Amino acid sequence: MANNVEGGSIIDAAAALDRLHIDERCRGINRSIILCDAFYGFPTQKRPRNERVRAVARQLSNFMQWRSEESLEKQQCGVYFLGEGKDVEAVKARVTELESQTSQTSGPTCEINFQPDIDIHSFLDQQKEIATAQAPVNEDVVYLSPDAAETLPATSRPPRIVIVGMLIDRRITEDRSLRRAEDSLKIRAAKLPLDELSVKELSSSEPLNVDTVMELMQRWYWNCDRLEQKLQQISSSGTIIEDDSRLYKKCFLEAAAWSMKSMKDRHPNRTVHKTD
Repeated sequence: MANNVEGGSIIDAAAALDRLHIDERCRGINRSIILCDAFYGFPTQKRPRNERVRAVARQLSNFMQWRSEESLEKQQCGVYFLGEGKDVEAVKARVTELESQTSQTSGPTCEINFQPDIDIHSFLDQQKEIATAQAPVNEDVVYLSPDAAETLPATSRPPRIVIVGMLIDRRITEDRSLRRAEDSLKIRAAKLPLDELSVKELSSSEPLNVDTVMELMQRWYWNCDRLEQKLQQISSSGTIIEDDSRLYKKCFLEAAAWSMKSMKDRHPNRTVHKTD
């Protein structure tokens, strides 16, 4: 017999998870999510499309290879890749090919969940269903865009679900991800608080590589997880911390700094696109 909980049952949650084909290792109730949006940006012509598939797959592979080298004791955020069926399958095949070319073996981490032909809002609705059946969680969602007017605060934990557009172009088209978020999806858009780093020629409006954005978010989640564990221990001892914003800001700054270093190592010839 299922154990009923307020708002649903464990069976309801399991059914929703099964529809999403979520690996058992990825089924944490409060797990943060990086949602890769591949529903736009893929050319129809054969050669440009193949180039886009290979470029996107390489960025995903870079991120997964980096994460596989990190501590397996850390909770991995779920990574989901949504798009049209043919595009999703092509990227998945290429990622698998790239993985076979590396000598490293994958540890017990959450891999990429490729979800062909599941639209963004259906996915988000399923996430709400899972959360309602299991436990209340923060369902705040944001679409990351360097052109957004809003900037995510560095002084608090980031939203549980962040959407990253799979835009990998030689030339930057301004407002593309912003229009996708606000006009097409009607989802809140925000940019990363890169200004907090106080690095010359790096602003919050700088479009970063996909692998860099994904690494930054994973590091940020990890740092916040570690901080909140410590804060809980302090609270249990009876000590009260009146203002934890400075501590949360440090979580972001460390995540961003290390991710920028990774970007420089992976893409040494990359140039800064915006200096405002």
